Amino acid sequence: MSALPLSLDDDQLAYYRSYFTDFFVGDFCPGMGTEHILDTLADSGASGDWLDLGAGPCTLFWSIALSDIRSIQSTDAAPEALAVLREVAQSGEVPRAFGQVLDRHGKDTAHLDQMRARMSGYHVFDAMQSWPDTFTGQRFDLITEFGLFGLSPSVDGYRACFRHVKEHLRAGGRVVGADWIRSAQYVASAGHDNTYLSEDLIASAVSGAGLRLTSSRLCPIAGDELYDALIVWSAEHTE
Repeated sequence: MSALPLSLDDDQLAYYRSYFTDFFVGDFCPGMGTEHILDTLADSGASGDWLDLGAGPCTLFWSIALSDIRSIQSTDAAPEALAVLREVAQSGEVPRAFGQVLDRHGKDTAHLDQMRARMSGYHVFDAMQSWPDTFTGQRFDLITEFGLFGLSPSVDGYRACFRHVKEHLRAGGRVVGADWIRSAQYVASAGHDNTYLSEDLIASAVSGAGLRLTSSRLCPIAGDELYDALIVWSAEHTE
């Protein structure tokens, strides 16, 4: 298991703990696209070794929809996000939203315990850039990104993310991703305009990386100040 830095920022730890509490300790809330991500994961048929990019504290939650996973590794540019994920994985607790999604997918807490035991690595790096040398030669059966690639500052940067993934995906492997499209209000306040996102761009980025698109779905989000829509997609390495 990769070691996280010994020195962590207390404010950042508090932020990620609060994020996890806000979204997972209470009831599961459909409507933000989360249910479509879970269904795409479940339908992907993915198994084996899984790498979750830009994981935040969420990898264990997404694992509910998967089966036959052999190992789980998570990455994030923020070590504090991974520290909170590790806390969640080691706690043994089943937050209410987790329990409701377990029921939704016909699974019990034993499935969650199995996934906890398979979490084998936490890696601090920005997966929108070239990956570190420690990943040279490593290949995975499933690579996921939920909300990461859409933070790319440009279309070219977005496309590059798919090329990095292809380098680390086994033949027959799957990629599942989701990117939230920011509202005009959020763009104005946060300064990052990702309204370049579209299903056509995703199809082009997938193809340009040498992958095959297997599904794509634009999911409008109603009544949210931050996001207008979500695009959930999946692809496979057919070579």
